Amino acid sequence: MTQCKHIGCSNTAAEPYDYCIECFIKANNRTTSATKPAPKDTSSGGNNDYWLIPVPHPKRLDPYTAETEDIIEALGMTFQEGEAFKAIIRKCKLRMGEGKPGDSEIRNAEKVAHFGGRMVAMEQRKLECTT
Repeated sequence: MTQCKHIGCSNTAAEPYDYCIECFIKANNRTTSATKPAPKDTSSGGNNDYWLIPVPHPKRLDPYTAETEDIIEALGMTFQEGEAFKAIIRKCKLRMGEGKPGDSEIRNAEKVAHFGGRMVAMEQRKLECTT
């Protein structure tokens, strides 16, 4: 066991983590996955914790929580890119046991393929217009 890397904390970090659970929760202003409520059966279409992604061991920053929508906007993703990105996140969440009821990895893989195909078609049209 090692000491928590948060400045001023004297708690012990649980292996393989660099931070104690108290500092991780404080940094992310979230509950742990053990106490986090399960995703709702229905989608409200509004803001919810489903699209938050905790990053407990970032390469250069202190632990933080990324929000899918912020990443999409920061990178200036097109509609197709954003939908493919969200399908990948949903697929990963399913694998982690945090998926929505009725969803499946194959369904999300098909969405990635569909929106990837749309991106290819759009890029081909751009090339045709310039030649």
